[in-house]
Amino acid sequence: MSDKILNLKTMNYLIDPQNLVFSAKSRISGFSDMIRDEEIPQWDLLETATAVAEEWTSDWPEGQGFGSSDGTYMLKEFIDNVIWSYTKGGKYMTDFTPILSVVPYSEAKHHERVQRMETGI
Repeated sequence: MSDKILNLKTMNYLIDPQNLVFSAKSRISGFSDMIRDEEIPQWDLLETATAVAEEWTSDWPEGQGFGSSDGTYMLKEFIDNVIWSYTKGGKYMTDFTPILSVVPYSEAKHHERVQRMETGI
């Protein structure tokens, strides 16, 4: 059992951190397998989700709507942060296949994304 104590702040999140974790586990293909294979504790997932939810909520312009595509990109950022923080050696990445999924890392897909970002496509 983890000795970490997570201090959840009272905040009106755009998406509650617990819902980010639940959505990733229940809706994102490959996520549950990844956290099982990498043995990522629930507390670490919730801590990462809380950081992402706080950042998005703090940065979101007041009065601007928050739609389902915004929620998808927030979920993607959460999953990417989990991958970067808790997995070994670039084994995983997120991809739209055509829906958001966790897939094995592909050097070719990574270079394609970088090239698209650099050219503005």
